[in-house]
Amino acid sequence: MRILSLPINDDLLEIHNSIWTGEEKVYFNGELTSSGCSIFGRNHYFTVDAPDGESIDKYRVEIGMNWFGFITVDVFRNDRCLLASNRTPITRVDQRLQRDNDSKPYHLRRDERQQTELDEEFFV
Repeated sequence: MRILSLPINDDLLEIHNSIWTGEEKVYFNGELTSSGCSIFGRNHYFTVDAPDGESIDKYRVEIGMNWFGFITVDVFRNDRCLLASNRTPITRVDQRLQRDNDSKPYHLRRDERQQTELDEEFFV
């Protein structure tokens, strides 16, 4: 049974898992890249030619189970997290957005040349 489809740029990563047999399969663009059996999850590793054609991307897919018996999936490319479950200790929470802090959320600009205007209604 497919438990995850994750688009990554123009590619598609799919993860299939059978709770009954413990069989796990990882597909990248429809091609089987890793498989194995486990009860509580395992890690899957594979490499893919990078879109630029000059380098190789290293993928790590961690399939596991949380305390409630639900399947968790974490996906990493070149050791950078693409998808994190509640098991992965990763956060990018800005301290300015924490409770008991009266500052407004801010807008991140990807392009410095582009001017962005936000209405006051946005900040409730």
